[in-house]
Amino acid sequence: MESISEQFKACDIDYAYHAMMYIASGEAIMPSSAFANPSRHQHWDVQEGWAQDLAPDLENSERQALVFVSHSRGDDEWTKIVFETLKRASQFIDILIDKRQGDSWEGLIKALMPDLPLTSNRMIEAKMFAQAMKGILESDDFAKATDIAEIAHFSKRNPSSQPNRWKKTGLIFAVPYKGVDLYPLYALELKEGAKPLPIMKKVLQVLADKDDWQKAFWFGSVNSYLRNKMPKDLLKSKPQEVLRAAEIEASGVQHG
Repeated sequence: MESISEQFKACDIDYAYHAMMYIASGEAIMPSSAFANPSRHQHWDVQEGWAQDLAPDLENSERQALVFVSHSRGDDEWTKIVFETLKRASQFIDILIDKRQGDSWEGLIKALMPDLPLTSNRMIEAKMFAQAMKGILESDDFAKATDIAEIAHFSKRNPSSQPNRWKKTGLIFAVPYKGVDLYPLYALELKEGAKPLPIMKKVLQVLADKDDWQKAFWFGSVNSYLRNKMPKDLLKSKPQEVLRAAEIEASGVQHG
C-alpha cells in the first residue's frame, strides 16, 4: 500500500506546495443541547503548513482526513485568504448541516434535485393553464375592488375595504393577478349597490379545496350536470343546481 508521501508524488503534488489538512475525530465541540444528535458532530483538527511537513502526521493517523493543497508556490497571499476562509468555515459546518437537515421537506428536495426541463406534458399543462387564465382575464367577468366600489358607490376613502371584507369572510373569491385581486362580477348582485349572491358562500365552502384560479376555471367551464351550462351563468336563476354541481365536483365525479 502506498504511503501518503508516495500518493502525493503520484498526484504530481510537489512537497514544496503549501497545504492544509482537516483530520476528523469523534469529539463533540458543542454542548449537547445545541444539537439534536451531538454525537455525530466532529472536532476538526486543522493543521496548516508545507506538504512535506504534514505528510508524516497523515501517515501516522488512523482517522479520516481531508487535505487542501495550494498549487501556488511560496508564501502566496491568495492561498492565505483561501485557507483562512476554510478554517473559519470548519467551525460552522456542523451547524450549517443541521440547519439544512432541519429545513422543510420541499426545500430539501429542491436542494437535492438538479434543474430539469419541463416534460412535454407539463409544458402542455402550463400552456393550457396560461390560455385559461387569458380567457378569464379577457372575459369582462372580473373587476378590481376599486371598480366594484365605484359601481356600488362605496366610500371613496377606502374603496377596497368592502370587497376585501367579503373575501375574508368567504362571501366571494378573487383571483390574484400582478399584485391585484380581481373579483367575479357574476358573484354579485348589482341592482342596489353591490353585494355577494347568497349562494356564493355555500358554493365556496364546498369548493374550499380549490385555489382561487381553480374556482374561476370551474365557474367558467361548461358542466354536464348543468346540461352543459356554465355555473357562473346559473348562479342567479338556478342557485341550488349550481350548489349541487359544486358538491358533485368536490366528491370527485367527473363532468364532461
